[in-house]
Amino acid sequence: MALYTSLDAAAFTRLAEAYGLGSVREFAGIPQGSINTNYRLVTSAGRFFVRHTTVRSAEDLRFEAGLLSLLNASHFPSPRLVHTRQGVPFLELEGGRVCVFAWLVGEELTREALTAEHLESLGLELGKLHRLGASYMGTRSNPYGAEVVGGWLDGLARHPDAELSSIARELTDDLARAEASRGGLEPRGVIHADIFLDNVKWLGDRVSALFDFEMACQDALALDVAITLNAWCFDAGAYRPELCRALLRGYQVERTLMPVERDNLFGHALFGAVRYTASRIRDFHLSGLPPDKLAPKDFRTYLARARLLVGMGPEGLRALVGL
Repeated sequence: MALYTSLDAAAFTRLAEAYGLGSVREFAGIPQGSINTNYRLVTSAGRFFVRHTTVRSAEDLRFEAGLLSLLNASHFPSPRLVHTRQGVPFLELEGGRVCVFAWLVGEELTREALTAEHLESLGLELGKLHRLGASYMGTRSNPYGAEVVGGWLDGLARHPDAELSSIARELTDDLARAEASRGGLEPRGVIHADIFLDNVKWLGDRVSALFDFEMACQDALALDVAITLNAWCFDAGAYRPELCRALLRGYQVERTLMPVERDNLFGHALFGAVRYTASRIRDFHLSGLPPDKLAPKDFRTYLARARLLVGMGPEGLRALVGL
């Protein structure tokens, strides 16, 4: 969602024609994120969110499109993907692929504004997502699994910056512990895999939209719970027990965690902390883009999560979340 690809007026005119969006009135880049280039587009037909990717395959985008179609039909609060005049879910444009979404209503919450009621509502929607996703027939493995993350860490361990190479070696040990702490026949299915504060919109204390499904894939359902817990329930160097427990309470209204998932939650949480520390080092800390092209994210906030998890261990996490 950084501004990697510059789309000019001619490109947006072509896009509007391909999608039947009327005449272009204005467009502006959105610098948040790390992988894609995003724009806000206003045409005579309304407001739209435009995502340009150079890394997602056609198969990846079709998986996302099929999942969103299922969620829309099930009245789940998810984005509405706009199809081209030819009925396809993306357009080849400027060296990549463009997807267009109807603009979402609602607001994103700040960390300071979060309450247990918000987290319970979010957990409820996450549980619904996992329940509804069980009927989706599309297939996509997790593109950011342990093998990929391990490769990132191998590369960072050879970085000339002594601090980064030391952190990479520390995280390699953490990754090994995470992998040893999860396993067995736990439930798998469609997961969002990236539910951060800036991927949810709210109307009051109700989730109006859960969006940015580009990382959606099939993996352990409890991994999605752990990623969400890490993203929403940690503040000022510590996990907030009331938020952790509210998230799990709301989730289990829709879907009860199995004993193996409760046992594996620590491994998933530690893996998620390692994964996002590494990706933030690669995508933000080592990026050469200026702040107006890429809104920075500090990898140290996820490194703090990893260190805290290692300190508390599996039983400490279970006590924290009330399992």
